[in-house]
This record gives sequence, C-alpha cells and structure tokens, in this order.
Amino acid sequence: MSTGVVKMVKKIAEQEGVLMGVARAETLNASAPHGFRPMDLMPEAKSVLVFAKPLPLSVFLTPDSVRNTFYQRSAYVYYLLMDKLAVEAGMLIQDAGFLALPIPAYSPLRFHEGEPRGHLSLKHAAAAAGLGKLGRNALLINERHGSIMRLGALLTAMEWPEYAPKSDFEPCPPGCHACERACPIGAINDGAVDKLACLGRCIRHVMLPPAFLLPALRRLVSGSRALTRFMELSSLNLFETYGIDCTACLTACPHFPSLKRIASGEERKRGKAPQQPRMTCGTLF
Repeated sequence: MSTGVVKMVKKIAEQEGVLMGVARAETLNASAPHGFRPMDLMPEAKSVLVFAKPLPLSVFLTPDSVRNTFYQRSAYVYYLLMDKLAVEAGMLIQDAGFLALPIPAYSPLRFHEGEPRGHLSLKHAAAAAGLGKLGRNALLINERHGSIMRLGALLTAMEWPEYAPKSDFEPCPPGCHACERACPIGAINDGAVDKLACLGRCIRHVMLPPAFLLPALRRLVSGSRALTRFMELSSLNLFETYGIDCTACLTACPHFPSLKRIASGEERKRGKAPQQPRMTCGTLF
C-alpha cells in the first residue's frame, strides 16, 4: 500500500513540474524552536514532504515601470499551487490509512517575538529534505535554481521509504558576499538578516506602517498576546497579497539561474548531452 501511494504522490508532483524531497520529522523537531516544530502541529508526524518550484526567470527581468508586479503574481500563483499539491498529496496518503497535514505555503502566518513567521520553516525543511542549503542571504539556495523557488510542505504519520541523502553542495564560498553587497539597506550579515529592515524595504502594502515604525511595532506586539493574535488575524484577512519592491539578493547570487544552466540541467536529467541554447542576445546573467 505505501509503495503505491509514494508513486502516486511523486506522479502528481511531477505533473505540476514540482521538485519533491522528504525529511525526517525528528530532524526538524530537534532543530526548530518550540511552537514551530512538526510535533507541535502533528505529534504523530514521522515524515515531512517538501515541494519546490522555481519562478520564471523573466519575472526578474521586467522594466522598472512594473516594479516586480509580475514577480509577485507568479509567486502568488505558486503559493496556491503548493497548497493545492499538499492537499491532494495529503488526501492520497490519508486514503492509504495515514494522517497527513498540509502546511500553508504562505498564509496564515504566526507572529513570534513580534515578527511574522510561517507555521513551519519551509526553507529549513527544504534543506533537510535535500532541496538545497541555506546561504548567507538566509534563503534556500538550490544548486540549479538558486533562491528563486517557492516552497510547500506536508506532514504525515507515514514513514516514508526514502529520505534525502547527504549533499556536499556548499552554496556560499568563503569569499563570496555578493548578496551582502547587493542589499540596498545592508540587512544581510553572514547568514543573519534584519527581517524588519528587509520587510520595510521589500514589502509594499497600503496597510504596512512606514519602515521606521516597524521596530516599535515589533516591541509592542512581542509584549502582548492580544496584539500578537490581532496581527495574525490581520495578516490573514489583509495580507493575502502584497507588492514586492526588491529582489537584489536573489539576482546578485552567483547561483541565480541562467537559461543555459537550466537547459543543461534538463538535458542531463534526460541523459542527453547538453546543447548550446539558441539565443541572439547572450546568456542571461
């Protein structure tokens, strides 16, 4: 029975062009903060299925006049896709006799010490599932797709028959600080990110306070359970979509994908020799 459901889950992921990896729940239970562990959401969880899909390259190359709005729409569509895939995979696993809990790809959010978080750190789950490693920009970096993937996840009480092997991939060489130099507000420092500074520069929403007020808001929210619940409810009702104003650390990363890299990866996956991409304006980045 379990072999059959594994094949079906892999098939629906492949049909959507989605990468999939699996991590042991106990790995994340040991490293995640209290309240954000798989066991806090589903005590029976044994496996964490993680889904990933790279955004189209073109949405990062639009003119300033559209201000990353195409990037935002693609990201929003992918959030919905990840939620849909997690629900469908979860129902397949449930039909096989195991509990399965889809994890929201974005909303609703939790607030921890005054800052927004997901119910589960999808980037850490993805790293544990073999889909990449965290870089100095504190984002998941995939060897082929860089930091431009959107993620989803599913907890299940089913013991998955195979887990991610260890990888030797190291995304950030010792001398590389491209993302730190590219950040227009200096929010990145060797793997640590000033989240509120980044949020104030990157996110555009009519309900978001000015950036200089965000630290004070964090202090207020972190000291009040009622305000924390209010912020969680507000984000659910009012922040389902938002504008994006900066992608500097994504595109500055040496792992930001090019058409040539993607095409070569597809050819290797099919067992063919890579062909030169047919382009007239050179390889992007």
